[in-house]
Amino acid sequence: MSNILHSQHRGFTLIELMVVLAIVAILSTIAAPSLRSIIQTGAIASGVNTFLADLRFARSEALRRGGGVVMCRSDAPLATSPACNTGSGPGGNGWVSGWIVYYDADSLNGRSSSDPILRRQEPLTSLDSIGGSSTTSIVFTATGRLRSLSGGTLSLQFGGPKFPIPTRRMVCVSVGGRGRVAGDGYASCAS
Repeated sequence: MSNILHSQHRGFTLIELMVVLAIVAILSTIAAPSLRSIIQTGAIASGVNTFLADLRFARSEALRRGGGVVMCRSDAPLATSPACNTGSGPGGNGWVSGWIVYYDADSLNGRSSSDPILRRQEPLTSLDSIGGSSTTSIVFTATGRLRSLSGGTLSLQFGGPKFPIPTRRMVCVSVGGRGRVAGDGYASCAS
C-alpha cells in the first residue's frame, strides 16, 4: 500500500506548459522584426553580389575577347534564345527580371542568334526592384571600359518599396567598367 501513496509523477503540469508557451510567444514577437531585417539584408546582398560578379565576368571576357561583350536585362533569360529588353520589364522592375551576358560576335549592337550566350541570370525573386537607371544594357570595349556611358557613373538601386531604405544598396559602375557598392539606400554614387 505504501507504493500507491508514494508513486512518482513524471511530466509537466498544464500550468508549467502554459508558462513556457507564453515565454516563447513573447520572445518570438521580440525577435521577429530583427529576423526580418536580417533576411532582407541577405536578399539585397545576394542580389548585389550576383550582379557585381556577372559585371566583373563580362568585363574580363571583354578584355579577353577584345571587346564586344554585353550584359543586358532580359525578361526571359532562361529561354532557348533570350533577347535583351529595352522596356522596364514586368511590373517595371527591369534588371530584377534577369539578365544575360553575351559576346556580340557580329557587332550589330543587338543580340542575334549567332551571338553566344556566356552567362544567364534568372529573375531575382527575393528582390522587388533594381532601378534608378534607364540603362538596359552595359557594353564593354576591348579595354574594359563602358561603351554606352560617355562620362559619369551608372547607378542602380537594389531594393524598392518592399525594403526599408537602410537595407537598400546602391551599385555604381564607373566609365572604366568597375562596379562598387556605394552604401545604404541613402547613398549616391557621387559620394
